[in-house]
Amino acid sequence: MNYFFRNIGVFLLVFVVYFTSGKFSLYLSSIDGYSTPVWPPAGFALGFILIFGNRIWFALFLAAYLTNTSFSDPEFGWFKTFTHNPQNLLISFGNSFSALFGGYILKRFSDSKLNIFSVRDLLSFFLLAGPTSAIFSSMIGSLSLYLFGIIYQDFLFQTWFTWWLGDSIGIIIFTPIVILTYKWFLKEETGMRLLLFTSATMGTFLLTLTIFFVTRDWEKEFIRYRIKSDGQIIASEIENRIFENLRVVKSLGSFLSLQRNLTKKDFDSYAKSILEETESVSALSWNVSIPHSKRSYYESQLKTDYPSSIGINTREENLSKKSPIESQYVFIRYIYPLIGNESVVGYDVFSNPVRKLALVNSMQTKDLEITGKVNLVQDSSDNVGFLVFYPIKRIDGEFGFATAVIKITSIINKSLIGNDQNNLCVQIMDGENTESKDVYIRNCNTSHEKLFSEFSHIHKTQIGSHIITFKIVATKEYFEKNLTNASRFILIISSFLTGLLGILMLIILGKEKSIQDIVEKRTFELEKANRVKSEFLANMSHEIRTPMNGVLGMLTLLEETNVDSEQKDYLDNAKKSVLSLLTIINDILDVSKLENHKLEIVPTETNVYKLCRDIQLLFQSDVIDKNLKLNLDFTIEDKNLHILVDENRLRQVLNNLISNSLKFTPSGIITLAVKLDPSRNFIEFCVHDTGIGISEENIKRLFDRFVQLEDARTKRFEGAGLGLYISKQLVNLMGGDIKVESILNIGSTFKFTIPFHQVEIPEQIANRIESLETFNLKNINVLVAEDNLLNQKFVRKVLEKEKVNVTIASNGKETIQLLDRSLSNESVKYDLILMDIQMPELDGLETTKRIRQRKDDYQNIPIIALTANNMDSQIQEYLANGMDDCVKKPIILSELLNSIYKIFSKGNLTQS
Repeated sequence: MNYFFRNIGVFLLVFVVYFTSGKFSLYLSSIDGYSTPVWPPAGFALGFILIFGNRIWFALFLAAYLTNTSFSDPEFGWFKTFTHNPQNLLISFGNSFSALFGGYILKRFSDSKLNIFSVRDLLSFFLLAGPTSAIFSSMIGSLSLYLFGIIYQDFLFQTWFTWWLGDSIGIIIFTPIVILTYKWFLKEETGMRLLLFTSATMGTFLLTLTIFFVTRDWEKEFIRYRIKSDGQIIASEIENRIFENLRVVKSLGSFLSLQRNLTKKDFDSYAKSILEETESVSALSWNVSIPHSKRSYYESQLKTDYPSSIGINTREENLSKKSPIESQYVFIRYIYPLIGNESVVGYDVFSNPVRKLALVNSMQTKDLEITGKVNLVQDSSDNVGFLVFYPIKRIDGEFGFATAVIKITSIINKSLIGNDQNNLCVQIMDGENTESKDVYIRNCNTSHEKLFSEFSHIHKTQIGSHIITFKIVATKEYFEKNLTNASRFILIISSFLTGLLGILMLIILGKEKSIQDIVEKRTFELEKANRVKSEFLANMSHEIRTPMNGVLGMLTLLEETNVDSEQKDYLDNAKKSVLSLLTIINDILDVSKLENHKLEIVPTETNVYKLCRDIQLLFQSDVIDKNLKLNLDFTIEDKNLHILVDENRLRQVLNNLISNSLKFTPSGIITLAVKLDPSRNFIEFCVHDTGIGISEENIKRLFDRFVQLEDARTKRFEGAGLGLYISKQLVNLMGGDIKVESILNIGSTFKFTIPFHQVEIPEQIANRIESLETFNLKNINVLVAEDNLLNQKFVRKVLEKEKVNVTIASNGKETIQLLDRSLSNESVKYDLILMDIQMPELDGLETTKRIRQRKDDYQNIPIIALTANNMDSQIQEYLANGMDDCVKKPIILSELLNSIYKIFSKGNLTQS
């Protein structure tokens, strides 16, 4: 079922895209309407065949047929439209078959994965897919237009060439876009590469279309101007000749009205004289209006003047017969020339409805009137014309109409001058409606009239009660003589250049893709190596820290036993060696994270004075041992100043600098100074010592990795040479800078600044612990979750010495159980959990998650992680999952107490 609906979706997608682009592309046709220099649907069709296969052929065929067929003509129903456009079936077959053939060629001679970035496949695409496959659609399409009489033989090659070129350009521009879009959808291609190619080709193509439409509009305006100019000339000429003929009729009327005792000889003589001056009037006549009572008299007169006359007559099926009795007759009394007009002598004009209407109007208006279109009896081969009636009353009282027979053909032929005007379609219509029945047409073709109907000129004139409309329409021949074809030429050349740009873009992107593939491969290998290195460092860190925690813990406990001075000296040296090794391990891990850009700065609200005071207390015992002084010069008035900074990293930098000064200062004073920049944009930290100093040349290398300066320091002092390098990197990451000033044997000054972002902190609660100096853990209940027996023993011993009540859990599951039991025992309520991470049964992270999901008093109990995993990403994971702080193994008592103190100071606990 899913397969069926997926196929339906593909079918609709193909149909909609082809049909929509096809309807739009019809607007790209040349002005003559026969050809489209660029046909984008050909590119879409080939792209869909390459992607979805031959199964979508019918969708292409149906879309192509509906694109080329219009069902909106009200004169045709659906079935009639289908039968009247058989050429569209062949065109649709040619378009869809061409796509099938192009797809077959590409799959046969190029990469089946549609790798259009390959030079070989690119050449196959642009040499075979476009020009070769387009031959079929252009041949079938142009031949079908010729066979069904839509184009002429002399237009066949031009139509084929334009069709072939349009399909080729459409394939070259749009097929790569379809393929790249599909690959991007499958995530096999980057969106940036698709965007670059599409924006370059489509941008150029849209510019091309803009120029094309502007040029084509200019050409249209030029043709319209020419049509208007030539149409005005033709219409004016025809109108002038018609009015000249009307003057002939009025002249005849004047003669008749003044003539007494009118005879046939008099009429013929005058009519002959005025006919010699005009070429459009084929005959003149005097049509007398009489009642039936005078019929006998006038019929005898007719017999006298025209012996062969049968009297007053009418015509039926082109045969003359005696007129039936009527109340009134208007018959032809005299006519000149007689030759060719013998049959109309005595003809009752009043018996014909068209002529009668004009006669009645003339009598009512007492003015000149013309008939509508009539078939003249005077000329069987070219008998389209009209009659002009001019009512007059002669001196002797006889009433009738001076009449002229005007042949439109003669007027038109004399009015059209020049080659351009002879190539125009001329329509003369009776009435204002341009869709009314033609009186006369010349050089017109029904298909041409529709095709070029917008290029026409309409002129109206009134004769009597009739409005005559002249419509001048352009023809194919007129276009060929007056059209520059600039728009078509611009569209073809510009589209071809767009195709070449597409080729160039694909070549460039192909090279870029090859380079990117190599880079991604190398990057993957490097990332894999870095990942292995990081995993190795993390694992080794954990494995080294776990036994070191035991060693350091046991040394710390051993210090508390009864040992003599020699043993105490040995313990101090051992403990310093372990701490030194721990420092080196931490520094190596930090360097690794810095080089892999994995070390993140996490700003928190930090009390600057409290931080500096804690650091001063941390180094107090070491300072006393070396008979030095460590002063804190805090010049900022507000001792409760809180700033936004990464407290741990700031502490690490200050520890490194003070430890360095302590190492290289044999006697004197070390000063930690803190002050605000006058602009209050930066806060400055300064560590000054009275040590051995640093030479000018060595200062330049001071912040490099693994550097131990080659002077007295190298021989007398230990160290890995990473502390200052790490400090500089951390200061830079926090947005600051670090500098050093030093004089040999005088001392050194390290200064660094970080951005100053003050944070407003509300007044502290009353029971908050004020400082680490007054801090104690007496009677606090602490639950320690730790599976390592050695670590259990160490933590228990050090905490019990601080009067802490300690409960041990060997894993997370046991920790949960102890919390549950304590809820029913009022005497035991845990205030804090020290949580190891790696434990059997249930690890520390999962245990923390479950505690935070509880709905009792322990949901928000403070939890401090105790772990040998000290990568930043790991610590962030612990904090993100509900832990409040993290103490790294091996556990240093001062760090553990400081962490607990931070929780106390935030008001999470209250002392008992």
